[in-house]
Order: sequence, then C-alpha cells, then structure tokens
Amino acid sequence: MILDADPAMGIRFRDLDDGLAILLLLASPETRLEGVTINFGNVGAALGYQVANEVLQVADAKIPVFEGAASRNDLGRVNPAVEYLIETVNASPGEISLVAIAPLTNVATAMILDPGFAGKLKELVIMGGTFSFPVFSFFGEFNLHCDGKAARKVIESPIPKTLITMDVCSQAVFQRRHLERIQASDSVVARYLAEKIPMWLNLNRKVFFRKKGFFPWDPVAIAYLLDPTLFDENPFMLSVADSGIRRGRLLNIEPLKSFDPPGKRQPVNVPLNLDGERFMDLLLSRLLSL
Repeated sequence: MILDADPAMGIRFRDLDDGLAILLLLASPETRLEGVTINFGNVGAALGYQVANEVLQVADAKIPVFEGAASRNDLGRVNPAVEYLIETVNASPGEISLVAIAPLTNVATAMILDPGFAGKLKELVIMGGTFSFPVFSFFGEFNLHCDGKAARKVIESPIPKTLITMDVCSQAVFQRRHLERIQASDSVVARYLAEKIPMWLNLNRKVFFRKKGFFPWDPVAIAYLLDPTLFDENPFMLSVADSGIRRGRLLNIEPLKSFDPPGKRQPVNVPLNLDGERFMDLLLSRLLSL
C-alpha cells in the first residue's frame, strides 16, 4: 500500500496521528508499506517530509518518502509524490491500496494527470469529512477544507472508496492509561512515543476537553484496512463543497437504497460505528511490538 500523509509528529501544537499511522502500518503484517507521499496540511510539505523520515528512522524502516503538493495551488501540477503514485499504481494495477490521510491535492493531481490512475487502485481509503462533528460540520473538516476542489475530484470519482470521517474516529480515545502502557516499554519506538505524545495529549485534555484524551484520527483509517470488522459499512451518495469559507463540507448526503439504479457515480462507503476499545487494543499492541 501507499500512504499519502501530512505528518507533524513532535511539532508543537500539531497533530501527531499521522506519525502513529505510519508506525501502525510498519507494525502490521497484513499489509506492506511501499512508500509515503507527503502533502501539505498539518505542516508544510517540506517539514512533513522531514518528519516522515524521522519516524521511519526511529522504526529502522527503509521506506521511500516523496515530497508533494505545497499548497492547493499545486492541484494539477506534477511533483515527485504524484510521479511516484502514478508510476507505482501503473506498475501493479489492482494491487495497491492507497490511504489518504492528508488534504487530497496529490491524489487528485494523480487522477488529473493520469485518467486511468484511480481505476487501477485496489482500494482507496480517505480520512476526512464529517456529518455532524461540531464546528467542522459547518466549515468543513480540515483535510477536505484545505483543498476543496481536490476533495470534490476524489470523493466524486467513479470508483469504490471508503471515507473515514471525524464522527467515527471520535469513537476511539487515546487516554493517559494508553500512554502509561507505552511508558512502561523500553523499546526505541516506545521511548520516542513517550517523548512525543504527552504534549498533544495534555493539549487535548486541557484545551479541547476531548473525553480526557485525543482522537487518533489517522490510525483509525489505517485500521479499516487492517481489520474492517471493527467498522460497519454504509453506502452513501454525497458530494463536496469545493469553494468558499465552507469548502470541504459534505453535501447532498443520501443513504444508498438497494433499489437505486446504477449510475456514473459510485457510492461512498461511510462507516458510522467503530468498536473503539478493540481498535485501541489493536493500536497499542502493534505500537508496542515495534
């Protein structure tokens, strides 16, 4: 599989969940991480490139990393990440799962430059969007909001895809008890996480008041590939606002009925429920195995 990400592990006041997602993949024998492509988002693409390489180095993993879009103005412009996406998927049609946990500029650009790209993917999983998460349901979830045109291109592409929303991600909470399990381990990765996690955990506990912890958004998207039984499945027809201050909002949301005739657009699978405790057990056991 390929991971398209905007990692910010250890950067002050920035999400660390992309880093956790990379480590979860490295610890999971169900899939093989072929490469990481970097998009702007939590941090700039250049800094995200550095962070991704740091996380991989800590885990002693030799995985190629490719820097991609620096802003939504790069939509449609070739870059090393897009070149890698197109080349790798064309070389192994039907075999590559792509998980996009960042703004979708790289992915949309690959679709624009190579119209056959999307149809050659084995699977596309996106972390983004929300039906009802406070504030973000009005303005648009961060990943989709950062590049509304790219989000619309990808979400409305005529291929099967799964959208892991903020709503389902928030059904798992990384709390202090989980950090204590990591602190009790003496592995290189555990020591690294024990240094990076407390800042983000405390910020979420004291400022965002998120159920005494933080929501591990991006690892939840990875878990869908590793164990789909953690989730339910619900086909929806939907679209995305591509401009304005509310870009990235999910629009025209309609559950797909069994008698709906097939059309040019494909429904989007949007899980609504997650077994949060079982997910956290999976996440912690895998991180502690590195």
